[in-house]
Formats: sequence, structure tokens, C-alpha cells
Amino acid sequence: MPRRPIKKKRTLLPDPVYNSVSVHMLVNRVMESGKKSLAYRIVYNTLKEIGDVTQKNPVEVFEIALENVMPKVEVKPRRRAGSVQMVPRVLRSPERGQANALRWMLEACEKKSNKSMSTKLQTEILDAYEKKGNALKKKEELHKLAANNAMYAKRPQVILTAVGQTST
Repeated sequence: MPRRPIKKKRTLLPDPVYNSVSVHMLVNRVMESGKKSLAYRIVYNTLKEIGDVTQKNPVEVFEIALENVMPKVEVKPRRRAGSVQMVPRVLRSPERGQANALRWMLEACEKKSNKSMSTKLQTEILDAYEKKGNALKKKEELHKLAANNAMYAKRPQVILTAVGQTST
């Protein structure tokens, strides 16, 4: 029994313009030093330009891009018999995968050297929508690592099916 109290899950309200919780999560991740109005401006300009380029609903494009980048497993280091083993686990909650996907997309944006954050975010979302880009590479590397270390999991077959590989 843990000594510290169980934390309650905070529910996010949807953003005011697009009425989407995932867009609000993106705004919170883009925000630096508490400047939320600037983060809203960056995200809304990005979504407006995505809508102009693709001629589709920008929130749906963003949701599909997030779905493409979202990992199915996570790898945690465990100490066993004096060595550290990377033990893969299937993600049960979609919020954890969504948080990882948003983090990877923003890390990929920071590595780019375009003009503004809005254009960097736009190119990364469009790349993830088309199933390419740095954030998707990060997901594939994680899935490859999980498949290679599936033998350390309690049920390796579940890990392999979640990653999309079959056992040989």
C-alpha cells in the first residue's frame, strides 16, 4: 500500500476555437514561461495554414498525425541480476501515448532551423500526417527497441503483436 495519496486525473477543457482537447494539449506543450496567448497564436496560425495547404479540416489532420506518431509500447529500464535491462510494456492509457507523441513532435520542431515556430510545427504535423518525419522515426526506433527486448517482458507475444511484428 503506497503511503502517498493517489493523484486525481485532471480533466482538460477543450480549446475555445476548435473545441478539441488535443489542440489544447498542444497549446499547453508549446507554451513557454506562462505565455499562453502567444502559444494560442502559434498553434492557431499553424492550424490555419494546415487547413489552407491540405484543403481539409486542420483538427482532423492534426488528430491523424498524432495517431500516426502515437506509440503502442513503452520501454522502461529495470535492474535485474546486476545489469540494466530495457523491459517493454504495452501502453494501456491513450493519454500516455498522446503525451509522448506531442513531446516527440515538439522536439522534432526544435531541431529544425526554419523561420518561425509556426512553420516548423506546420511542417512536422504535415510530415506526421504523411507518415514521415523525425517524430515518426522516433516511434519506429522505440518499437524496434521493444521488439528486440521483448524477451524480457512477461508476455513477449503481446509486445510483438502490439508493435506489429510476428514471432519467428
